[in-house]
This record gives sequence, structure tokens and C-alpha cells, in this order.
Amino acid sequence: MAEEWPESLEPTEVTWGIVHNNRAFTSSLSNSQQVVAQPGSYWFCTLNFGVLYEEDERELTSLLGRLHGMFGTVKIPSITRTRTDSIGAPTILSANAQATFLQLQGMTASRQVFSRGDHITINGEMFEVVEKASSDASGKALVYVNKRVRKAIPAGSPVEYKNPYCEMRRMDDTNQWSIQPVVSNGSYQFREAF
Repeated sequence: MAEEWPESLEPTEVTWGIVHNNRAFTSSLSNSQQVVAQPGSYWFCTLNFGVLYEEDERELTSLLGRLHGMFGTVKIPSITRTRTDSIGAPTILSANAQATFLQLQGMTASRQVFSRGDHITINGEMFEVVEKASSDASGKALVYVNKRVRKAIPAGSPVEYKNPYCEMRRMDDTNQWSIQPVVSNGSYQFREAF
């Protein structure tokens, strides 16, 4: 079970990125190239904490302690992509393995439901919407995303769009932080857990 990110713990800087699972083959004769894309792309992020006062330091180090290095997982929020509007209660209608789109249902009918750059979370996996999406008269929409679906997502799975997060694990097993009188700081790298 993934740890919840402590609401009071705010990094001073967050770096998000995605690693795609592509392979390139280059001909030694003509130097032409073929690229194959496979599922298995994953998010990574670096959280920097420039100033940690005692209560924040304790919160952070105890969270890192509960993770046991790379073993445990934590839900890292996408804090700049939250939403306050309501588009209904979207769920998966169809999400096949290796697809770059999701079919959603349960949204408010006949309106734009997602903009480019929105983040959504399904079963702990975060996706970025790459094209705006509008629902039809029955509240269904086709949503194109930034990475291939790793394995089929069961129909009826809820879609978190107001407070998206990514279930992640540490990229290494070392926990360390710097302590100065009164304040601490640290930088921690995570990758999507699957």
C-alpha cells in the first residue's frame, strides 16, 4: 500500500520528467534509423527541499524511513495540475494495453472535459492529456495521453483528475539530508512504481 504524501510537506522545487521505452536501430551501411516504441514509459521526479524546519525535517525523514529505500511506494502529488471544477465522476470505459488513448465515461455531457497538459491518475498511474477532449451527449470521451497504457485497465476504474498523483518509489536506497543550525535541506529522486 502506497504512503500518502504529507499535506504539510512542501518542496521548494520539483522536477518532473518521463522516460520513454523506445529502442533505436541504426544501419551500419546507410546510417538510416528505425525506432520502436514499447509500453513501459515511466515518470521520474526530483524533490528539492531548500529549507526544512524541525517539524518538516521530522515529517520527511519519517516518511523516508517508512519507505525503506526503494522498497516502499509513495503518492507524489502533481501540485501544479490540480483542478477545482467538476466534470462528473469519470471512469474507464476501455483502456487497452499499448494504446495511447483512454475511453472514459461518466462525465458531464457535451462539454470540454480535459485540456492539453492536464494530469489524471488511474490506479496509481499518472498520465498527461496531450490533446483537449470533449464529452459527447452520453458523457463519454476519447482522451489521448503521453505514454502507452502498460496493461489493460479494468472498466469502471475511477479517474482522479482534481488532485492527480503518481505512485512512485525512491531511485536509490540511501537516505541523507544536510543539517545546519535551525534548518535542514535535501534532494530526493523518485521513479514511477510498477
